[in-house]
Amino acid sequence: MMARSMVAKLSRLAVLSLVLALAGCVTDQSAPLSAAAPVAVAPGQAVLTISRTSGFYASGVSADIDANGSRIASLGRGETFSGGIRPGPVVLTVSCWSGPGHYVVRFNAEPGKRYAFEVSPRDEQFGVTMVAGMVGVIADSAINSETSGAFKIAAVANGH
Repeated sequence: MMARSMVAKLSRLAVLSLVLALAGCVTDQSAPLSAAAPVAVAPGQAVLTISRTSGFYASGVSADIDANGSRIASLGRGETFSGGIRPGPVVLTVSCWSGPGHYVVRFNAEPGKRYAFEVSPRDEQFGVTMVAGMVGVIADSAINSETSGAFKIAAVANGH
């Protein structure tokens, strides 16, 4: 009986500590796209720029970016990747090592064009984690499939 009471108290303390530690984590700061240095790409390729916001939530893990199944970058908080990409259908995926799920965007790259994307923490997963814990995260990943995970990726208007 006393052990059960102690476990309950420690569980509540752990949840409270997590809530307090993450209370100020969600921000809406965007990384400036102009921070990326100009990049030379092979003739016939498109230019791809991906910036990660500098918000605090999920700042302890890298956002892993794959293009058509191949890793092209692991972005830390506030970092930017620029590089060339072959024309044609492109599937960009963002995920992280510490949680299930991934977020996917698709577009058709045209030679000589510039495409810009922004990676940011996915607030929906944070909320699910706070309410339902790891069971909620797993359910979120199963339900939302290609729009799950700790991060989301979105096209930025005027790919510069």
